[in-house]
Amino acid sequence: MPPTQPSEPTSAWGRKKLHAMREIQRAALDLFDEYGFRNVTVEQVAAASKVSPSSIYRYFSTKEALILWDEHDPKLIELLSQDGETVVSVAEFIELIRAAAPMLVDDLAADEERIRRRMRYVASEPDVRDGLSRQTRELEEVLRHAIAARIGRRADELEIRLLAATLAWGFDAALDHWGSTDFEQPLRYELAYILEALTRSAEAILGFEHSPPP
Repeated sequence: MPPTQPSEPTSAWGRKKLHAMREIQRAALDLFDEYGFRNVTVEQVAAASKVSPSSIYRYFSTKEALILWDEHDPKLIELLSQDGETVVSVAEFIELIRAAAPMLVDDLAADEERIRRRMRYVASEPDVRDGLSRQTRELEEVLRHAIAARIGRRADELEIRLLAATLAWGFDAALDHWGSTDFEQPLRYELAYILEALTRSAEAILGFEHSPPP
């Protein structure tokens, strides 16, 4: 059951929104790099992006989200819930993750410069780091329901909760480590290790039966 490549938005509006968000984030990072995160206002980002401040808030909601927005998260969710109406076995689900890993590595590695720039602010700005924690909790919840639906389990089961938390927070921990080494290794190398480690974790968690003691 090979996975398909995560899709770009199909509607004209979706493509326009994605392009706008990419351009706004790029402009914001340029300003933050030049003047410092705390010294740049949303209004200045709007002016540099040639959009209104209300558009910034509509797309990103907070200043921190200008850094934290990650267009790759929806692609991960899409891969985990492919053909979401079809329930698959645990073995098939693990194979889906493993088969999707090279696609995700290629997708993220192609965006290494932007990810590197964003991670510097996660490390240096407490407000951005707090925002990442909130964002990761939200991603964990989404992953929990996507995984449960995909393999026909309940989202409140311990194994499903544990796997969703491992995927969401484990990926954050790995990128944080990458940043703490001053990005010593190429992102592609780090990602290959991260995704294989997370896949093995998923295999172990879902393959270990959780039952109450006799």
